[in-house]
Amino acid sequence: MSAASEPVTVVEAAEVFARAIRFSPVWQRWEQAQAAFDSDATMRQAMERYRELSSRFSLARAQGKGFTGQEAAEFGVLQGKIQGSSLYRAKEAEGRALVDFLQESNQLLSKELGVDFAAAAAPRGGGCCG
Repeated sequence: MSAASEPVTVVEAAEVFARAIRFSPVWQRWEQAQAAFDSDATMRQAMERYRELSSRFSLARAQGKGFTGQEAAEFGVLQGKIQGSSLYRAKEAEGRALVDFLQESNQLLSKELGVDFAAAAAPRGGGCCG
């Protein structure tokens, strides 16, 4: 970073901002919840099968077909198992808290800059931010 007598560049300020977010308690809790979910063998196996069935359903739907009764039942059971998991619920709750934190950060930064920071930083042609 620049010495105290030199102005801070936009890149330096952005790096400090990003680092502050990454080391914030809310980010840390989200990372821990995500890691706990991802490292659980039961959840990993359920998610792999869920994604497989989801892809199969998307392909079948594109061909004007659907799930068999057995596949639909398995899909519903998997969805319930995943969403009923305490690991999933913790991951989702921490994800919502992180989104709230980032939106609040955007509002504060946007107020200081006089421009909607997230919208200005979003990729051209769309994206998740803004």
